[in-house]
Amino acid sequence: MEIVHWLNTINFGLAVLIWLVQLIVYPSFAYIDEAGFVNWHRKYVKRISSVAIPLMLAQILLIFRFVFLKANLLYFLMLSGIAIIWISSFSLSVPCHKKLQKSGKDQAVIKRLVQTNWIRTILWSAVFLTGIVS
Repeated sequence: MEIVHWLNTINFGLAVLIWLVQLIVYPSFAYIDEAGFVNWHRKYVKRISSVAIPLMLAQILLIFRFVFLKANLLYFLMLSGIAIIWISSFSLSVPCHKKLQKSGKDQAVIKRLVQTNWIRTILWSAVFLTGIVS
């Protein structure tokens, strides 16, 4: 498989994953029993990280390869989108997860997580679509 197909496959995987998280997983946090929330959340974060982190690392490595070897505007746009996704992840999503893990179920934090996750959802979708065009 050509490297560009690997990148497109990873982009597709991350787009599907983020849509599942946005439409199903994060909204379901509001319905999890308060007594078991922290334990469930800890397991969720560990399991989703084992899927998302390797994909994110592979994506960033491959996009850097394309930006520096092919210097194409579409790859630069993809890199820019991915950079904003990483910034959004570590400045918005991770703090929400840390607060949920420390303080337990908090409807306001869950709402913020769902709302701010739209940034990643839209951008990962756009990165995937840009990859198809390139």
